[in-house]
Amino acid sequence: MSMTATDQLTDTFTALKEAAETALANQCSDEFARFEKYVNEVEVFARETQQAMWADEAKQAIRRLEKGDPLSEADKDVIRTFLVSDAEHYLVVENNYGDWLNELKRLVNDLQVRSRTADRHTIGEMRGVLKDAMRLVPDIRNYLEEQQRVQKFTNALQALDQPSRDMLANLLRDQLKSQKR
Repeated sequence: MSMTATDQLTDTFTALKEAAETALANQCSDEFARFEKYVNEVEVFARETQQAMWADEAKQAIRRLEKGDPLSEADKDVIRTFLVSDAEHYLVVENNYGDWLNELKRLVNDLQVRSRTADRHTIGEMRGVLKDAMRLVPDIRNYLEEQQRVQKFTNALQALDQPSRDMLANLLRDQLKSQKR
């Protein structure tokens, strides 16, 4: 990796940390909305940087895919890097999944208990619990979708026919050209 790329990554993640500190210090929704937008921009930058770092290897893998040549482990690693490395690493660093499942169980049990004595004064409490569950379920679903994405990729990579090889070559080529995938 070039010194310029390293400097850009360092500067970008330093700025991200500063933006997080600002949002955390102010604890207002507008500040977190700005921070959320910035996190998304940084992710695009990181993805594009990763793709640039692997571009030469990706071009070699594209040639082998198109020719029908056997793929080396390095080729498979490049394809994996472009298509699912974000999901694989998310699954490794996400450390709240078990907590999410336990919290969802707690919320559902709480709702069941509250429902036995629900009235017009306590229905708002139940809606508050439901709101918490509504925030939690997408995180669980996303984790499971990323897990499934990695598994599907792994299975597909083991059984490549020529149409699948062509599709992978096109995906890699598109990502090398595109500013956003």
